[in-house]
Amino acid sequence: MNTLINSQVFFFISSVGFVTLWILVAIFLYHLIKVTKIFSRIMDKAEKDINEIGDTTKEMLEDLRDNRFFSFILGKKKKHHKK
Repeated sequence: MNTLINSQVFFFISSVGFVTLWILVAIFLYHLIKVTKIFSRIMDKAEKDINEIGDTTKEMLEDLRDNRFFSFILGKKKKHHKK
């Protein structure tokens, strides 16, 4: 009889522990998904800003290349044609 009570107590404690563990895992996964979405939005904004900065930089470089003063100092760039 004592063995039966010990086994019931063991299974009760292990069941409570199992449920508690899965609740903690569910909470962790919820927060992980939330953080992942926020990180994704931040990366999208950063990528958009980097692309805009890259376009602006390209325009500035083209303006400098077309400038007479810099062309005189740096020399004109020779264009190679494909054969």
